[in-house]
Amino acid sequence: MNKVIIVDATDSDCRLMSGLLTRAGYEPIAVGEMKAAKQEVTKLSPGAVINSQTR
Repeated sequence: MNKVIIVDATDSDCRLMSGLLTRAGYEPIAVGEMKAAKQEVTKLSPGAVINSQTR
C-alpha cells in the first residue's frame, strides 16, 4: 500500500484527507507539524507527500 504523509494544522482537515486517501487505496500518515513530517519521511521509501498547511 502506498503511504502518504499529511501535514496540517487542523484535525478536521487531516481526518477528511485521511478518509479520502484510505478509500483511494493509500495509507495516510497524519502529523501536525513539519518537524514530525521530516521524521516520518526519513522512515519511508520515496513516495507521495501531501503538505497542506492552514494558517
